[in-house]
Amino acid sequence: MKKRGMMLLSVLLILSMLLTACGGSSEPAAPAEAPAANEPASTEVKVFKLGHIAAPGTAYDNFANEFARLVSERSEGRYEIDVFPAGQLGVDRELMESLQIGNVDFTIITASDINQFVPEMAVQDLPYLFRDWDHVEKFLDSDIATEMYRLTDSVGMTTLSFMPRGFRHVTSNIEPIMVPDDLKGLKIRVAESETYIDTFKALGANAQAMAWGEVFTALQQKTIDAHENTIVTTRDYKIDEVQKYMSETGHFFAFAALQMNTNLLNGMSPEDQEMIRQAGLEAAKTLGLEQKANEEAAKTELESKGMVFNAVEDKAAFEALMTPVYDKFLKDHSGEYLEAIKAIQ
Repeated sequence: MKKRGMMLLSVLLILSMLLTACGGSSEPAAPAEAPAANEPASTEVKVFKLGHIAAPGTAYDNFANEFARLVSERSEGRYEIDVFPAGQLGVDRELMESLQIGNVDFTIITASDINQFVPEMAVQDLPYLFRDWDHVEKFLDSDIATEMYRLTDSVGMTTLSFMPRGFRHVTSNIEPIMVPDDLKGLKIRVAESETYIDTFKALGANAQAMAWGEVFTALQQKTIDAHENTIVTTRDYKIDEVQKYMSETGHFFAFAALQMNTNLLNGMSPEDQEMIRQAGLEAAKTLGLEQKANEEAAKTELESKGMVFNAVEDKAAFEALMTPVYDKFLKDHSGEYLEAIKAIQ
């Protein structure tokens, strides 16, 4: 009996060990941790490319980075924009063509360049159209500007905003420009805009359209005598090193345009489309105000480096010669936007 009892005890011990090895614990296993009910589903970050021609740290680049910041912030990181400055993705027309086919998602370009694709946009190039900064700011806040932005949708480039850059003035290495006759025969670089060329021809100058990247060298080598641009751009690109005089003719107002591939925008939700548009407008306004505020500081800096400024007292004498420019424009374009801009008070 004793022997049989020992065998029974051994069998029971063996069975107990087997049950333990198979997970037969008396305590229930802890359930797997469930995801929190309010935890957002993971989303893929979409990265877009924005190209422009300007040097890092200048107005176009600052505009691009402010826009990229706003989009990232307001999309809660779903959208990121990589900025490629200094013509890395192309220059001028190349950038716009890349935008149209979707090789580039966003661009910032000189607004005058758009005229090559949408002639009606040339209205903003007309000389002495804008009276002062107040007029410009009211235009940008108007329905007229919004209508003009829509003009580029038909060519696959949605214009999101214009950043105001400032009035353009003439720089020269020969003499200050006081009256229109001082421009006669002057070889001056202008942007690649028919209206720009017509304006300086009407003033008697030898207007030469030239890509911005070639201007400093052309002035340095005296291929051209003069150029025209804003005070801030003249400072940023060290034009004072190759030009002595800046005459405050204020003949054009300069804008930079932020554009987006139209198909890309249309493929977004209505909420994201509105977010992108608002970010474009706000970035343009912020940087425009900076440009305006920087003009006086840029002028002081240029003067300290030896550039001589002169006010043009009789701008009416220059305006009086612009009739052929306006006549030619109205022959080829509607006067709708022209009259609407002029009527802004």
